[in-house]
Amino acid sequence: MASYSSDRRSVLKIFGAIGATCAYPFAGEELFGQSAPIHQHTANATAHARFLNDADFQAISQIAELIIPETDTPGAIKAGVPEYIDMVISRDADQQSLVADGLRWLDRQHFSQLNENQKLALLEPLCEAADSGRTQGRNVQFFALIKKLTADGYYTSKPGLMEDLGYKGNTVHESYPGCVHEH
Repeated sequence: MASYSSDRRSVLKIFGAIGATCAYPFAGEELFGQSAPIHQHTANATAHARFLNDADFQAISQIAELIIPETDTPGAIKAGVPEYIDMVISRDADQQSLVADGLRWLDRQHFSQLNENQKLALLEPLCEAADSGRTQGRNVQFFALIKKLTADGYYTSKPGLMEDLGYKGNTVHESYPGCVHEH
């Protein structure tokens, strides 16, 4: 989707670094990557939406895909991130209010009718403000939440964890090399 570079890291630089820590709003056994029914992205995902309507689901999907686009590994949409975002915000009234406000603002900006470059131009100032810690504005708070949830969902999904990060799981090693330090 992105017209910048096939290198995911250069695309992410446009939106700033995704936080090093992820704050999960639920128990560890409910991590997105361990939740197969939610994780499986389908063409009709909005039929299973918990909070978002079709138009809102599409807007969240577009934002998530701009943050983590498809390259040589799946992007946010194929990793099921929009479904994850919907699941998380369906559990939190404060997040529902923030997301509803942000989506109404996007509607007033005619977000769904903008091309990719126009969408980026609209979102980049929000990202810059969020990354610099200037999160007083409701729109900045909305974007910061969606960006965080996109990273959380993607990097706990199978495509994000295994394909993009190269996590191999609990593997058994034949031997463990000792710690080699020069004294």
